[in-house]
Amino acid sequence: MTRTSLEVVQLTIPPHPRYLSLARLLVGGLGAQSKLTVEDLDDMKVAVSEAITNAIDHAYEPDAPGEIIIRYRPSEGQLVVEVEDSGSGFDPDKLDTSPPVPDLEGGLGLYLVRELADQVKVESAPGSGTKVIITKRAHG
Repeated sequence: MTRTSLEVVQLTIPPHPRYLSLARLLVGGLGAQSKLTVEDLDDMKVAVSEAITNAIDHAYEPDAPGEIIIRYRPSEGQLVVEVEDSGSGFDPDKLDTSPPVPDLEGGLGLYLVRELADQVKVESAPGSGTKVIITKRAHG
C-alpha cells in the first residue's frame, strides 16, 4: 500500500497547558483525514497531550520563555506527530521506560505515549532540546 502524503501542518505554542486543547483539535481533524478510527484518534490525542505536557514540565523553567513546535504529518493510513522543544534536553539512553509505580506523583509521560502509539522515537541530548516523533497507523 502506498501512502499519499498530505500537507504538513505546524503549530507553535508557548510552553503552557492552556494550549493543549488546540493541539488536540488538530490531531482530531488531521487524523480523520488519515482514516484513523475514533479509538485511534482518542489514543493519539492522549499521546500527543502527554508529549506536550512533558515538554511543558521538563524543557523549560516555570514561566520561562520558550516554544513547543508541533508538526502534523498526515498521510493516507497514518498520522505522524512531532513534538519538539528547544529546552534543556536529556540523555535518551537514561530514559526510564518501565511502567510507572502506582501512587507516585507525576504523569505517565512517555510510558503512556509508547503504550498508545504504534511507534515512538525520542531524539534528545543534554542542552539541545527534545523531539518526540509519534506514529499512529489506521487500524480500521
